[in-house]
Amino acid sequence: MAPNLKTLPVSQLNFDPDNPRLPDRIDGTDTDAVTDFFLLECNLIELMMSIAEQGYFHGEPLLVVEDAGDATHTVVEGNRRLASLKILTQEIAPRSMEMAVAKILAEAKEKPDHVPCLVFRARQDVLKYLGYRHITGIKEWDALAKARYLSQLRNNIQAATHNDAHKILAKEIGSKSNAVAKILTGYNLLQYAHDEGILRELKLDAEDVPFSLLTTAIGWREIANFIGLDGSGDVELANVKKEETRELFLWAFYKAEGYKTRIGDSRNFSVFARIVKFPAALEALRRGATLEEADILADGPLQAIRTNILKAITAIEHSQSSISMADGLKDSDLAEANKLRKLAVALEGSIKANIEDEED
Repeated sequence: MAPNLKTLPVSQLNFDPDNPRLPDRIDGTDTDAVTDFFLLECNLIELMMSIAEQGYFHGEPLLVVEDAGDATHTVVEGNRRLASLKILTQEIAPRSMEMAVAKILAEAKEKPDHVPCLVFRARQDVLKYLGYRHITGIKEWDALAKARYLSQLRNNIQAATHNDAHKILAKEIGSKSNAVAKILTGYNLLQYAHDEGILRELKLDAEDVPFSLLTTAIGWREIANFIGLDGSGDVELANVKKEETRELFLWAFYKAEGYKTRIGDSRNFSVFARIVKFPAALEALRRGATLEEADILADGPLQAIRTNILKAITAIEHSQSSISMADGLKDSDLAEANKLRKLAVALEGSIKANIEDEED
């Protein structure tokens, strides 16, 4: 059934408690908390100024569904505009940015108390529309909001298998089923990290985890296997490993001293994917080695020896070329150089003995 266009009183419109754009820390049923979020984090002041100056743009009706048992409606699409309208009509007295709001109210030319709304039969009908509009259309949400939306939409699909459901969702949002599966898996993994206390232990909120980075990580087969995913859309996380999942979140998303993560940017996931295949390299990372240091071991002990020798030669050559420009060298520097010489001699002897053993 097609939605009906109606003009409804702002006072009879309610916020959507399941708004995908709301972070998990915000209670969607708490009007004051929702309004504070929009004011502080969603540029609501600018939107209020626009509506107060020019009135409500009728070309963008709110998308609503009727609430059961009364004359009110829930706004599924347009909650930021609804917050602006409720503040302008002074139905809501905000707890944040009071001075800025007071200035707008004092100078407002327009304070719309009735607005156009498209009334849908059911929430899932609105969600289908939003799939194109905000996932692949002209007003894209951020990655985590998309994931929350897809999770809500998935709950409304009764399909025999996850694969069937992913194909249905892919058609509705104009995407591919494997992309849908990866987003839902990533969202469920983020929820798992929350429920198991991993986020709390690392002092992270869901919004602190760049969701696109999480889905990039589990897109690597080796990383997916490391945390117990099979890499083929394992949305139920049937075999997920808690400790390994904690390590992924620790190394990929926890910023030591607020600076940067152990893994760094997404380009380094290829290195991490290599490391988790080699027990010695993984153990080195667990002991505190850098990604680069652990990666040396990922190629095996022989390659690690060759790489380290080459690095030492390069460092010594650079030091030698700088001697003529260095002032203030001390006996302690000579002692360190002597120590280096002895280590080089010992390494030479060990390599020679190893070669002779193999020849025997």
